[in-house]
Amino acid sequence: MVKKAISILMMSVMLVTAAVPAQAAKVVTTPTSKLPKKTDVDRYKVTVNSDNGTRTFRIFSQGAYGKNTYIRQHGCAACSLTTVLSGYSKKYANYTPAKTCKILEKKVFGTRVWRSNYSKSPARKMPVSLYGITRVLKSCGIKSKYVRFFSDNKAINEITSHLKTGNAVIIEVNNHTQKNGKISSAYNSRWATSKHTMVLLGMTNTGKAIVADSAYRTWSGSKQRVKYAKVSELVKYMIPCKRSSTKCYYTSVDVNGGYILVN
Repeated sequence: MVKKAISILMMSVMLVTAAVPAQAAKVVTTPTSKLPKKTDVDRYKVTVNSDNGTRTFRIFSQGAYGKNTYIRQHGCAACSLTTVLSGYSKKYANYTPAKTCKILEKKVFGTRVWRSNYSKSPARKMPVSLYGITRVLKSCGIKSKYVRFFSDNKAINEITSHLKTGNAVIIEVNNHTQKNGKISSAYNSRWATSKHTMVLLGMTNTGKAIVADSAYRTWSGSKQRVKYAKVSELVKYMIPCKRSSTKCYYTSVDVNGGYILVN
């Protein structure tokens, strides 16, 4: 009788537990009323809600650097990396893109790899690749996951879900649209005149990604360092890789696309 009573009690507990729904994951967004509308400046600080309260990011304009400088011509990835560092690490909160290139890249990649890129003329110096960015982030104690290959729906869902955890995503966009890896032949400079790296800092309460952009886009008016867009729109301009590479600097569209989930 005692064993039977215990068995019945255990079964009752199991049924009650099964009936209790799992706790939904917390969704983190930032109200549009708390976000800027005018950011046509050389540097801008923006604070967004995050998984641990708030994060303040520094966003840089490539146009603030001289006409023939590396940052102006190919510094979008360095600007994006520096923006992420500013929000995720107190140690690197006041770094500039130039300092990231000269100090962090050299330290992480080694002098030989670093010099092979920066010994070239300004026009031929390449941006740090997404793979290279993950190397720097890891060295700085920041976790990340590099997603090289994706379908459009996978990217939309994964990036949206990640932004809603209160964490950033680094993306690479193209001057052509694409659909599941098939790139259109029509030129489209909405988000890039060539290839371009940007950071999605979080999600607004209206369902748009908060875009940190180092480039100037005429269509965006006074919203320059901080822009807003649906993830589905951005994915149309993103580039899935065709192959993997461990080169720390950009080499080709086939191996340098994808996106990085930052934690």
